[in-house]
Amino acid sequence: MKNVLLLTSVMKRGFGVSVVAREVADRMGPAGWKMSIGCLEVDEFYAADDVVVMRPSSQTIFEYCQANEIQIVVAQTSPYFEVLPALEMWIPTVVFEHGDPTPTMFEHDVADREQIKVHKLKRVYPKVDEVLTSSYFLRDEIAWPSAKVVPLGCDHVVDYGPKPFDSADDADPPLRIGTLMRLGTGEAFYKGLDEYLAIVEEFQGREGFEFSIMGRGDESDRLWWEERGVRCSVNATDEERSVFLSELDVLISPSRWEGFNLPLVEAHASGTVGLAFDVGAHPETTPFLLSNLADAAFLLEDWHSDRSKLKLASDRCYRYSRQKFTWQATAMELGSHLDRVVATVNWGPWRRSPMMKVWRMVVGRYRIDGITGISKAVAARLKKIPSRLLAKLDRS
Repeated sequence: MKNVLLLTSVMKRGFGVSVVAREVADRMGPAGWKMSIGCLEVDEFYAADDVVVMRPSSQTIFEYCQANEIQIVVAQTSPYFEVLPALEMWIPTVVFEHGDPTPTMFEHDVADREQIKVHKLKRVYPKVDEVLTSSYFLRDEIAWPSAKVVPLGCDHVVDYGPKPFDSADDADPPLRIGTLMRLGTGEAFYKGLDEYLAIVEEFQGREGFEFSIMGRGDESDRLWWEERGVRCSVNATDEERSVFLSELDVLISPSRWEGFNLPLVEAHASGTVGLAFDVGAHPETTPFLLSNLADAAFLLEDWHSDRSKLKLASDRCYRYSRQKFTWQATAMELGSHLDRVVATVNWGPWRRSPMMKVWRMVVGRYRIDGITGISKAVAARLKKIPSRLLAKLDRS
């Protein structure tokens, strides 16, 4: 069994990168890998023996890899992306990119986001052994054509099976429509808050349509939405989130940008139709794409008046995600890429030659800890000279 370290910003409820890390780590065994997870923060839900809080320091990561016999390092978020180049001479490194929204979608820190994007393109991707993305859209978005695509899974959500849509107890049930999004103002434009609100207003005052929203936020966010007639749940548990998705008839994802859109495929896997605009990775994650708000209104009205059409759409979405997106497939594909990278890095006697060992020591230590690192490495080897000489004398 080979060992891999996956680095991610957080291991906390409500973060998609945490779901990815946990689900993949739990399934890497059949691919021949044991995965450890390093992060900046972890909550009680994700606390586990294989999760460790780790500073985004190349020296810290390097020492952890040595102590735990790690063969390769994978980073899926900043600030760990930026650390990988310093590890280049010591251990194989991989970027697993889930993407960052277009910087211009954020007024308050557009310059910082643009700088991060350019830095990765010029200083990170060229210095790692492999770049992976979770969608074909992202491969184009990051402008790295050689990146390999590893789609994510959705089978971590409870499998309730296809919806029966049995309306025997209620001859004309309301159409339950909802969305999942972060509720803070900083991401409102990117997540499409205005678009969802416009759909709500289109059906305001009409019977037969119920709207809801769930996401990370505070009490003021909940009050803001409920004043507009939308049932709002904030900071829900994973169990509450799963029930929410399964009880909807239609999930609308109004986001203007998504690198994969995990909630969309989670909704499908719960038997709920997912609608999304034709942007980002949405064409890769749902069979129902919207060109504009009028498309959304038309489908909602049609499905409300004819539940047999809604049943067909729900069944299609359920099969689509359950068959297309599984975490085991994600883990196996990731494992195959890691195998190839390790085999390529170890190829050829020149990589294992004494000269290359010296080169890695000098350049690698300089990248990790500057001149101080080289001094420490040289001093450590000088200290070993007397003991080695004594050992040779004893053998003679």
